[in-house]
Amino acid sequence: MKILCLLFSVFFAIVLGEEDVSQNIDFIVFKDKKPINTSELKSKNPVELGLCNAGEKLAVIVHGFTESCHYPWVLDLVPNLHEYRGGCIVCMDYSYYAKTINYYSLVEKFKDIQQVLYDQMVDYEKSGLVPSNTYMFGFSFGAHLVLQTASRLGNQVIKQIDVCDPAGPGFPDMPDAKNSAENVQCIHTSADLGTLTRNCHQNWNMGNCGQSQVAGLIDYRLSHGLCPVFYNIAFKNTFRAVPRPFACLLSPKETQYPDNFKMGYMETRKQEVSGILYAKTSLLYPYM
Repeated sequence: MKILCLLFSVFFAIVLGEEDVSQNIDFIVFKDKKPINTSELKSKNPVELGLCNAGEKLAVIVHGFTESCHYPWVLDLVPNLHEYRGGCIVCMDYSYYAKTINYYSLVEKFKDIQQVLYDQMVDYEKSGLVPSNTYMFGFSFGAHLVLQTASRLGNQVIKQIDVCDPAGPGFPDMPDAKNSAENVQCIHTSADLGTLTRNCHQNWNMGNCGQSQVAGLIDYRLSHGLCPVFYNIAFKNTFRAVPRPFACLLSPKETQYPDNFKMGYMETRKQEVSGILYAKTSLLYPYM
């Protein structure tokens, strides 16, 4: 009877054009910096597979539009996390949908892709990779996947989220990001492809008020694509907070921050600071 029901469900899925999105999304575990695609194994759960241990730190990376888990900034972030964080490192690869010339066709799939990430995070928690010991990072479209999935898991149950230039197009209303984790750090580098909303605990306006970067004039990644590049550089270099540049709009309340407060994962005093922050960027690497 179960087989008959399965055949019927497959038949109707084909007739109605339904799609099992989860079958087209991979979860890559970086074991000793080497990628292992759990979708090719008997389980997508790294604890069940012996790739990670229950109770250890979990890091989840989510790439953006046109990208994959083999994109250069992802492959730079993985060793940074291995060195400075450790634990279990996973990347959700939805490149089956992301690698399209039609961005808005990807936006239409947002809820389905987000559901896959949500289900996987629930499975991780059941296996002992708990939210209170979890860090998530997302870029562009992936930033929204991270923030909204984390919010669904519970109000501020995730320990830490850093996101780079959450996409603006297709996301006119960005829910309050502060609900997504105990601390949410948002780094903004563009106004054309990135959101204009500033509702994270720390809202970093990089370069020209977070609207553009001088390096974007000569770099193929443009201002938007430079965001995760800056983030990776900040593991070993410093983008220090500076007073609001005169050209940037006056905030209702100026943000107070300690000396040498810096953008990125390595800053340990984030929970002491909330508001809009500014950091200078330059034309050439390392862009500080």
